[in-house]
Amino acid sequence: MSRASVILCGVLLILNVIVGFAYDREAFLFLDEIEIGMRGIGKTIVSSNTISEFAVEVLGVIDEPKTHSDFIVVRVSGEAIGRSGGISQGMSGSPVYIDGKLIGALSRAASWSKEITPIGLVTPIEDMLGIIESITGDVLSLCPREEALLAEVQLVKLDRPPPTDLLKGSPDTIFAYPVASPLLVTGLSGRALKILMDGVDSVTPPEGLLVEFLPLGIHPVVRGLSSFGLTLNPVSGGESGSFPGANALEPGSAIGVALASGDVTIGALGTLTYREGDAIIGFGHPFLLNGEAAFPLTSAYIYDTMKAYDASFKLGTLGESLGAILEDRIPGIGGLIDRSVDLVTLSLDVFERDAGRSEDFQIELVDEPRIMPVLLLASGFEAIDAALGRIGQGTVEVTYQIFGDGMSTPLERRDVFLSTRDIAIYPPWQLASIVSFLQYNDFQDPKISNITASMQFAQKLNAMHINHLELDQIIYEPGDTIHYQVELQIYHGEKRIEEGEIQIPIDLIADYIVVRAYGGPRYLEAGETPIEFEDLSELIEAVEDLPSYDTLTVELFAPDPFSPYIEALQGVEEVETELTGYFLYDEREVNAFLLLPE
Repeated sequence: MSRASVILCGVLLILNVIVGFAYDREAFLFLDEIEIGMRGIGKTIVSSNTISEFAVEVLGVIDEPKTHSDFIVVRVSGEAIGRSGGISQGMSGSPVYIDGKLIGALSRAASWSKEITPIGLVTPIEDMLGIIESITGDVLSLCPREEALLAEVQLVKLDRPPPTDLLKGSPDTIFAYPVASPLLVTGLSGRALKILMDGVDSVTPPEGLLVEFLPLGIHPVVRGLSSFGLTLNPVSGGESGSFPGANALEPGSAIGVALASGDVTIGALGTLTYREGDAIIGFGHPFLLNGEAAFPLTSAYIYDTMKAYDASFKLGTLGESLGAILEDRIPGIGGLIDRSVDLVTLSLDVFERDAGRSEDFQIELVDEPRIMPVLLLASGFEAIDAALGRIGQGTVEVTYQIFGDGMSTPLERRDVFLSTRDIAIYPPWQLASIVSFLQYNDFQDPKISNITASMQFAQKLNAMHINHLELDQIIYEPGDTIHYQVELQIYHGEKRIEEGEIQIPIDLIADYIVVRAYGGPRYLEAGETPIEFEDLSELIEAVEDLPSYDTLTVELFAPDPFSPYIEALQGVEEVETELTGYFLYDEREVNAFLLLPE
């Protein structure tokens, strides 16, 4: 240990003596008491609800001052370890005791050429108790005995076990890799499941969504859950087994953290390390590393622990909510039993007109903006693919409603989309975009409570091409009325003519005007000022008012008199016509002269 580390430990020891320990040393064994060769037990569930014990021997302590990387290195053995195929996924959080005193949670598996495996790393209990103590701001911090330190040993963290050649060639290195909390997923399959894990890496966002047309602030990244270090359980259990109630939760019990429940369930499985009244801590490592959190704490049932070549895992399922996870930190997770969290109710109604099939999904989602987009995308793709039973062309009409306690009015929007390749991609992406920008708006937390999306699909391409725009003359004066005709070609159908009129403002000053016919929203022109919102209500109104793609707009443009660019146009007047259910594409424009009065 360096001289600086010795001084630091001395200072921390003095401070702890002054303030007094928040926890009884009769119940805990802290880093400053750990010695090489100490033996004890760990507790975990291998199958059913039965907590099994396994043997533990301390090999030393890895100390990295000023970091959260202090670990107790242990060798584990016994029947429970043999049945589990080593340290398995889902064992993270398993409490480890020496002489009946809790030293921490098994949190990582490890490989060391000098020691017989399986060996693992234990997150010290004082770091985990800090999760509970964070409520008061008092964090217990102690230093290990110098004689217990593996001073010449380097800790290298990997995402999987090291190759044999690397292990043999690094005798003074311990390679640690996560005992990841297995992610349990039901109700998702195919590409929906791939999107959940891989995010945007597995599906390209389509063009033409509202994010392209409105300045909605922060653009969140759609992260898959694998980017948080979560590993998908190859098999998820069904809804059976006897789940323990809140009173039965004890160190070594299986616990879950839920992200979604209902027709789609998503959650992680781990082990409870310590309980103090209604306060619990577990995992020994972060879940999503949220810091402050609001996730349901659930019961869990373990069917069995499955041996696997790359990583053994617990096969289990999550039960009902027992409380709330309120802290998600580097040393582990913590929360309270009998505490509830606010969830977002998602309702997806999908109808396939051609076959008359429908799917209705009801899902409760955690209100966490970082993962909300991928939860909405995965759920949306699953509902649509289940109803359509295909991937390909089509037209879809969508109606969205979003309610929130922080919103003065609900957001309501209707869209029409068309695709010749994959019509399913549009509604989930549009919904995820709207919800994300509500959650990341500059003004206030919308506190979203309910999201509904009703979708009607047809395989037919219900489209209209804007063929031609004709004006009644080519020279106008301010105050004149322009009469126009727009020729539309229905896809595989007849032509259609839309007529209308638009008035030129009496005070318009310009040498010429431009009349344009287009479908859906448009981009800002060079002469226009970007939209600015004063509050959340204005942002909601802008999202609602953006034209859908079955809206034909004929708009009058004029040059910006204050712009140095001759082609810097700005919108002056517009007329909108609803052609319900038809996707309008392409645009046409006509220039005309404007004679100013002398």
